[in-house]
Amino acid sequence: MHRWKPGIAIVFILGSLLVAGCSKPEPQDENIEVIKTVLEIDLNAPDEEAIRLQEEPYKSKEAEEAGEGFLEEYYKYQKETYKPYFTESGFEQFVMTNQAFMFHRRADQHGYQLEVKNIEVEQNEVTPTNYNFTVTLDYEMKDEDKKEIEMSGIAIVRDGKVAKITYHIRNHDELKNLLYGEQK
Repeated sequence: MHRWKPGIAIVFILGSLLVAGCSKPEPQDENIEVIKTVLEIDLNAPDEEAIRLQEEPYKSKEAEEAGEGFLEEYYKYQKETYKPYFTESGFEQFVMTNQAFMFHRRADQHGYQLEVKNIEVEQNEVTPTNYNFTVTLDYEMKDEDKKEIEMSGIAIVRDGKVAKITYHIRNHDELKNLLYGEQK
């Protein structure tokens, strides 16, 4: 029996090494990581620096007159925050349609706090440049209990960067209230 113990141990070790060597982790889809990063930036809100830079030109008469410089700082902050993850045209569209920091502005205006809890992203089988996502958020208004909500959407990715991102919010009263100030 003593002769079998070293042999069994060697077989077990070799078997473990063989299984470990053959089972590679699935390659991580870099597009999914880019989408997750954008969602975390966009939905962990509000971003106090973005709010400050956007509101600064309107706080005093002097600042309002010099507003162009302040808005340049805000655009620079948008660029630093989002541009690494977007295509050139995707970033321009995102900024021009006021999507950049949209959730941050609204959360600040209505006294909400959003925190990303979980993100699920799946590549569309029919259109491989499209990725469907679902985000679970903690959603909290001052002096109210925290709620958990889910939001879905689609991201279109080209060359490893987001070309367009769309949120599906029509069935979420809390998100409508956050974005548009609608009453529940």
